[in-house]
Amino acid sequence: MANLMGFLHHQLIPLIFASFAIIGCGVSQNQETRQHVGKSVPKLSLVSLQAGDETLTLSGKITLLNFWGTWCPPCRQELPGLARLASRLADEPRFQLIAVSCGGGGRDDLDQLQSETEAFLKSTRITLSAWADPTGNTRLRFTEAFGFRAYPTTYLIGLTKRFLLFGPAIRHLWRHRLHNLLLAH
Repeated sequence: MANLMGFLHHQLIPLIFASFAIIGCGVSQNQETRQHVGKSVPKLSLVSLQAGDETLTLSGKITLLNFWGTWCPPCRQELPGLARLASRLADEPRFQLIAVSCGGGGRDDLDQLQSETEAFLKSTRITLSAWADPTGNTRLRFTEAFGFRAYPTTYLIGLTKRFLLFGPAIRHLWRHRLHNLLLAH
């Protein structure tokens, strides 16, 4: 456990912060965000858009959960940076990026979403496992729990499935605060 905390403090956390600076997440953390820190993350009802992906698990992982859409210009700008981050951390078993491709409405046509997502990822040469929320239930739960309002939105989830931060605020969170939150979980 001490080795993991050392790794988190000295390598993984700084890499996450540097990556968010590079990909452009940049609004300061506000009161609305702070009030949610430590809350349990709602149930995820996601399906893989690729054959062979395993069932998702949040326990024991540092997770970036990103909701994005192929139709969303800011999403299209942000996703390559998140994919690079996930690629850099591919050998770290305690880190995962869950990229949830979303249509423009509450419920998504899974076949259409899969086709559009695959075409976008292929045309941009982005390599990542894409997920979908075809019923909209996960987005609804996150809206009720954390006030999810816009695309793209990224949630940082700790080792014990507790909310740490979301949206553009991640870049401005102090390094020692994130480290303390991870130690507490």
